[in-house]
Amino acid sequence: MAAVKKQSRLESNKEARRVLNRHGVDLTYCQYSCSGREIRLTGTLLRYDGGDFKASQIETMIYDFQRLLPGFVIVGELDNWSFSSEHINYHGNSEEAEEEMQDEEVGESA
Repeated sequence: MAAVKKQSRLESNKEARRVLNRHGVDLTYCQYSCSGREIRLTGTLLRYDGGDFKASQIETMIYDFQRLLPGFVIVGELDNWSFSSEHINYHGNSEEAEEEMQDEEVGESA
């Protein structure tokens, strides 16, 4: 097995940005950071056209992170998605999620 080349934080962030750009992520809403051996995404994950991603597209993005940054752990703690190398969960956009929460609260009090 080949040794994993140690990258600087700057190089890791550059590779992460390439992956996000390749997949059409709007970086106006999504922030990313590489620290240690972790890639962390926060904010809201949207496409350049304002559309949402599908789970299969996120899975492909995770594979690209793993291919270009081997040994890194991917953590997505976003408003509309949460994911890691092991799971992908869709939370909906923040407005839809708030409406669903309000509907559930109203239903509980009735």
